[in-house]
Amino acid sequence: MEDQVNQQAAPAPQTTSYPPVTPPGITSEQSAPTMPVADSYPLPRGMVERTTRLVLRRVAYGLILAGRVVRPRLGWLLLTLFLVGIIGVESIALIAPLFVSKLADNRPPAIPTSAAVESFLQGQARYDAERMWDSFSPQLQAALIDQGVSKEQLAAQAKNEHDGGQRYKKSSYVGGVTLQGGMFMYFYAVDIESSQANRNGTFSFVFTVDKSGKIVDLRM
Repeated sequence: MEDQVNQQAAPAPQTTSYPPVTPPGITSEQSAPTMPVADSYPLPRGMVERTTRLVLRRVAYGLILAGRVVRPRLGWLLLTLFLVGIIGVESIALIAPLFVSKLADNRPPAIPTSAAVESFLQGQARYDAERMWDSFSPQLQAALIDQGVSKEQLAAQAKNEHDGGQRYKKSSYVGGVTLQGGMFMYFYAVDIESSQANRNGTFSFVFTVDKSGKIVDLRM
């Protein structure tokens, strides 16, 4: 009986409970953060790709605006381009032969004219028979005399031309060539004004000059 009382009187063992420990910096109302999963976020796009797309969008937008502006005037635009093309082709066709001729021109440089020829033309324009006769070589003078043309007759012919109103307006040197034996041939274009139809206009004069510089032949 006594043992039973002792057993009833023995106190029951006590257990001590401690509050849960919270990591520093985190309150009890917060929970520790979790690490994000890398696969749940897409990778950022590159700078080059974004720039390229932006440029392409701008270009496409500009083309659309240009199309809206050009569409009502498309016919005039095509006509203008067609005319500009024709003008360009014609310009090239006109200019190209000039360059080709310069590249392909292998002719020797023009020789200077003769002093005797210039003296004859000046005497002819002034009706000066003395100056014209002196520009002839002795051989040509002799040949003219044999044909009945003397210096006096040349002076009478010049006077008749003057009195008849014939004028030697302008003489243009065309060019010259070198002949065998040291001789030269010169080509001139002379403008003559006359009341006679067969003596009015531009005429060609061909002079042949010998080594001494005198005229040995004259053809008109």
